[in-house]
Amino acid sequence: MPISTISNNPNKLSNVILYVLAIAGIIMVIYFGSEVLKNLDNLKGKAALTVEVLYGDAEVLINGNKEGPTPFNSKDITPGENKVTITAGDRTYETTIDFIANDKKYIHNVGIFRDLGTSDTFSSGQVFWFEKGNSGNVLRILSEPSDARVFIDNSEVGKSPYSSDKLSDGEYDLRVEMAGYESQTARINIKKGYTLNISLKLFPVPVPSKAVAFEGNEGFFDLSSDNSSVVSDTQNWAKAVVYWNKTRGINIANLGVNKELLFDYLIDYKGNVYDQDGIQVTNKEDYKKFAEADKGAYLGRTSDGLGLTQEAKASLLELETTSGLGGKKATVVETGTGWLRVRDAAGLNGVEIARVTVGQEYLVLEETTGWVKIKVSDTVQGWVSSDYVKVEGN
Repeated sequence: MPISTISNNPNKLSNVILYVLAIAGIIMVIYFGSEVLKNLDNLKGKAALTVEVLYGDAEVLINGNKEGPTPFNSKDITPGENKVTITAGDRTYETTIDFIANDKKYIHNVGIFRDLGTSDTFSSGQVFWFEKGNSGNVLRILSEPSDARVFIDNSEVGKSPYSSDKLSDGEYDLRVEMAGYESQTARINIKKGYTLNISLKLFPVPVPSKAVAFEGNEGFFDLSSDNSSVVSDTQNWAKAVVYWNKTRGINIANLGVNKELLFDYLIDYKGNVYDQDGIQVTNKEDYKKFAEADKGAYLGRTSDGLGLTQEAKASLLELETTSGLGGKKATVVETGTGWLRVRDAAGLNGVEIARVTVGQEYLVLEETTGWVKIKVSDTVQGWVSSDYVKVEGN
């Protein structure tokens, strides 16, 4: 007597979409079907459920009742329509499925596998359930987004939504993929007389296959995208970049794939600034915390053309000015007095407004012939003679 069994294992991404997903991604590989099991009498009249999540733990609820943590397995589910909820922190996934009862031949296992991600957009998953095959179809596949390419045993058979009544009993390798999204694969087992339904949610890839720094700024990387699902919500995009960095890794030119947090700050095409956790920084006074930042990234739309938008440029300049991030630095060299005058204008006629100490370093705000404007403090900025400072940086 057959029983359905499921397993979940990470694999490398398909070479077919390597140009989009060259990052070391995770593909959920699931075997779902029916195998022989003896002595099913005690399981007749019940249904089965398996729930797993990637990257952490979650709580499973059935019809609002807490059933236990993931990974969750039960062969004591009441047949009929059941609402299954998976929750972890502020992330929740919910679906309603019509469970069919086990019979003398099969345990009709429902399988739910989720990467809860950071939002409804930046998440993914697979749901498997059986129906009595009255339609004649033995396989039905839906995907979000639709129009994804469907491969069975490495042969492309169509695009989602996809259905087939041609498959004979047995096991098959299933792969579903779409440019700009993480592909998913499954090992499925087809049985005549039943329809295997599969619902897939594909994760939009939030970073390019290889992140490259902008010319002239080795610490600022371009993560621009042409995927409308990615660029439409920049706040969740920023969080998704951090999440992807931790779970799949980001491929940095000359450094390879890295799962250590790479970016200390992010700036989107709207000019919003985010910290290393992808949280928007709305108070510009908080920009000071980026003073020691090493790497940043730009969340841009490729439709805007090369380089940063004016909004992003303004935010980057303000971030640099406020924190000293990435800008030129002026170090006061020996003057003979141990200090150097700071003037309110570039020239000897400028009025002295402060004095700075030999050996101290200051952020450069502006340069002109013979003079350098520096930031002395949060409230004081002025001009010093270029003869007595050493300017370094971008």
